[in-house]
Amino acid sequence: MPGGSNSAVAEYAVGCAIVLLRRLAWADMEIRDANYVSFRGRMVGDNLLGLEGLTVGVVGLGTIGFAVADAFRRFGCEIVYHDPTPRDEAAAKLGAKALPLEELLKTADIVTLHVPLLPQTRSMIGARQLSLMKPGAVLIQASRGGIVNETALAAHLNTGRLGGAAVDVYSTEPPDTDNPLFALEGEAAHRVLFTPHVAGVTRQASATLFREAWTNVERVLLKNEPAQNRAY
Repeated sequence: MPGGSNSAVAEYAVGCAIVLLRRLAWADMEIRDANYVSFRGRMVGDNLLGLEGLTVGVVGLGTIGFAVADAFRRFGCEIVYHDPTPRDEAAAKLGAKALPLEELLKTADIVTLHVPLLPQTRSMIGARQLSLMKPGAVLIQASRGGIVNETALAAHLNTGRLGGAAVDVYSTEPPDTDNPLFALEGEAAHRVLFTPHVAGVTRQASATLFREAWTNVERVLLKNEPAQNRAY
């Protein structure tokens, strides 16, 4: 059932970008540790970014990538994208500009990944690619585990150069306890947001998927019509 989780993934990407850029989860922990005054002063002094006017780089402008890009666009973001498949029609609707991957990484304030795991996409975001990202940029990994080299991501978070990363998918799931991202400490640990492969999971998304699946059953069994969205 293609497209059923588009809105859910778009909400996830936008929500995580806001939480990371504005350090909302980090602030929660500091307040619990009685650091209200000092951390508020730091947040104000660091002049944290909101979304409006930022450049969002979407890697993979398919069905889900388009929904994510459109959600960011509605917050006033500029959209650039990288996709080996021509996406001219979708890009025109968004006012999005196509860029080579390396140029996208150098340009975007937020990089959000929405590509399948294929031989050519495995570890497509590694140490070299991460080093190209802008200081303070945020990475949203809600595609498939294996797209991002987790060791390289942990190393770049440790340097403090990246603004943060949201990680919803892992190279193995459940992730191994020795995953290098789980070993981050101090400020680096506050710059990463972990979720358990739920970017596309909401009550509304599930309702859409079940409803459309049942409609497909009715097409075949009651109306003698061919199935839609066949996977074989």
